[in-house]
Amino acid sequence: MKEINYFEPDEIWELFNVKSEDDFREKYLLKGKFHSLVPETIINDYKVVERLMYYSYFNYPLIDEAFSKSTRIFEASVTLKLEISGLKRDGFESLNSKLTRLKALCSNDLFEQWRAAKELRNHFAHREAGRLMGIFLMNGFKQNLNLINSIFLESSTILIKENNLKDLLQQSEHLVNGLFILEFRNTKVLISGARAFTTGIISNIGKSLWVFTPIIGNKIIQHVNDFPASLILKLENVQINEKGLNAIDAVTKEVIQLTVTENGENVEKFNLHNKRIAEIEKISPNISLEYMSMLKHETAKEISDFLYEDW
Repeated sequence: MKEINYFEPDEIWELFNVKSEDDFREKYLLKGKFHSLVPETIINDYKVVERLMYYSYFNYPLIDEAFSKSTRIFEASVTLKLEISGLKRDGFESLNSKLTRLKALCSNDLFEQWRAAKELRNHFAHREAGRLMGIFLMNGFKQNLNLINSIFLESSTILIKENNLKDLLQQSEHLVNGLFILEFRNTKVLISGARAFTTGIISNIGKSLWVFTPIIGNKIIQHVNDFPASLILKLENVQINEKGLNAIDAVTKEVIQLTVTENGENVEKFNLHNKRIAEIEKISPNISLEYMSMLKHETAKEISDFLYEDW
């Protein structure tokens, strides 16, 4: 039997175009980031996750072990938050019960995210032998890390964030469906709607993440990749008015502008867009469903990135 070389890169990384250990570290190693209220014990526990992720360069299945560890840190965070809040109970208590008792300290939306994290913890605690998810877990690491951070936020901070998003959504209801011109990064794009998806908490206070949906126009849609990519932008200094919005692109620091258009040519393109969407939903519903799933996944990833930058 061939002796294992524990410092030989796992061949599977070649399939993901990883050319070296440095390349792996840059592309796939997620460093723990935490705000000032997260206890040192949790931060130190997460260093084990980092090491397991790093060592997956030499043994690919360690990705799953790293993720499993992160779900257990989530549970440990819940237990520690109860203790910090003077709500600790003696004896065994299920994670579901612990989360339910913490519900009063967070928002309904955040509580539902915690419940989803609980299901992941349960899944990895009772896995079938040989089951491997590997690289498909990569975005989940960031989501889980964000939720660990959220457990230790003060209730007032959570409430402020939720209210900021609620206010933005109320102010921008008229932007969700319509015909607009988006001017950004030296280009103009016809848009069929815009929506805010999250707001900052700490270092991203005053910033929000928006999704702008371009119209199809006369493009033939035969595959999901034929849809124009949605524009997901991080904005600051957002000013909403009855005809659109003005803001600063938080990445480029350039002014962006969304404006209602009633130009005849643009309206014709919009009508064609709506016709094409209806045809796709009727003739090729699977393509439409796949596109919505892809957009949901992409948006979730961008939200995770946005929140991760906040800590």
